[in-house]
Amino acid sequence: MECREVERLLNKYLRGAADPAAARAVEAHLESCAACQQKLDARLQDTETRPPGPGGGPASAAAHPPGLSEEKQRRILRWAKYKNRFSIALFLLVLFVALQVAGTLASGYFFNAGGEEARLYKAQRTAAVLTELTFPNVTMAISPRPLPLMLTGASWGHSSLEIKPYFAARGSYALSKRVGKDEYVIGHLNVNHFFSAVNTEWNWRDGAHNHYLRFFPPEQPADSAEDGEAEYRDANAAETWHALEVLPEGTVAELAVSFRDTHTTEEVRTMLSGYDLDLTWYAAVTGLEGETRRGENRRAPLAAFAGAWGFPDRSHGMFRANGSRPDDAARSEEYFLESMRFLVANAPLAERIYRGDPQDLHLAERHQYLQENGVRVYGAVVTGPTKELLKLRELEAVHSPALGEVRLWNWFQRDFSGTMY
Repeated sequence: MECREVERLLNKYLRGAADPAAARAVEAHLESCAACQQKLDARLQDTETRPPGPGGGPASAAAHPPGLSEEKQRRILRWAKYKNRFSIALFLLVLFVALQVAGTLASGYFFNAGGEEARLYKAQRTAAVLTELTFPNVTMAISPRPLPLMLTGASWGHSSLEIKPYFAARGSYALSKRVGKDEYVIGHLNVNHFFSAVNTEWNWRDGAHNHYLRFFPPEQPADSAEDGEAEYRDANAAETWHALEVLPEGTVAELAVSFRDTHTTEEVRTMLSGYDLDLTWYAAVTGLEGETRRGENRRAPLAAFAGAWGFPDRSHGMFRANGSRPDDAARSEEYFLESMRFLVANAPLAERIYRGDPQDLHLAERHQYLQENGVRVYGAVVTGPTKELLKLRELEAVHSPALGEVRLWNWFQRDFSGTMY
């Protein structure tokens, strides 16, 4: 039965004058047609609100149709209302899902369009480079290449990325430290995006991270014996060497050492080639190591996000394919220079992401110094068996060692290994 026929029969149906077959057909149609249900609802409401006729009776027989009980009217009206509400709720749900999908795709395009110049990938690279260059012996895992245009989520290793609707995204990137032959996660750097705004959160694995590595560049003033600075450094060095003596054979560790003079990367490798150790990070001269932001002489040692700049021996960053170890020192220096050029080109973004005081960055000045003077190294982080690290005490070029993390023996290559998440 069509709507026009139902509308024609509706008055008869309400008066109870329709034959049983027509009444059943009207009721069947009303159960599936929201438009006719609304018309019936309007007729019933109009009847209920119509003023009474003479003698107090209804103005029309339609007020109480003899063939349609009051209970049946309420049932039809209730069903019409429920079905109408359900249709509205279903429409709103479909609309919400469609908006969420459209918003997520729009966000994916907004953050991923542009290849290597995409907002999201550029922020990843900036965070990774700043971490590797200012956090000794720590690397940050990012996606190795620009993300697909409509990507909404991804994960690799301990890192993950989620693009949200309405131009928001969140990346959680694993921070890894190498001690011995193993790398382990010390926390995550969470990078949050909303349109072009970027902010970071450092989420350490145990709630906090103790970093012990520090350096003294050659140009940093050696304070006079009057304030006891020289004796203090010597005492700390003796204590560090003693700690390596008493640590058991079955341990490996990381050690930061400073040099009495600056060297090229190749010279440092040659100096340490006779030891069963691995170089993980070089502390490099950038021209500002001996000064504070206010131009005063720096007396405190240089540490992570506190004046120490350098570069890793192997990188998870974007300028080194797959984090592979370079076969010559020049490639490590090239990576450092290229990374500094990248940071200079993205200085405003670097200032928002940098963990320390952005006023301490001085990216353009550091980059210009490196271009004019080349890459010179005044310290390094090495890792290996504790007793092998102890042998560095015999090197005249080494001073002021700083012992970092110590772990159980892992100084061997496993023939099989895997990781489960």
